[in-house]
Amino acid sequence: MATIVKTPSATWKAVIRMSGWPTIAKTYRTKRDAQDCARRTEDEIVRGVYIQVVPQNE
Repeated sequence: MATIVKTPSATWKAVIRMSGWPTIAKTYRTKRDAQDCARRTEDEIVRGVYIQVVPQNE
């Protein structure tokens, strides 16, 4: 289930929490972008095609 939150810096954060997955949080300039990404990410997780990108420290 995704939660869309307005941040103090006037951007929008999509926080996606699903059982068996780590919390996914991304920030967007518009609420619509955050909603679209959350919906798309949830759909990919359910279908089993979501690819989790893990940043590497340099």
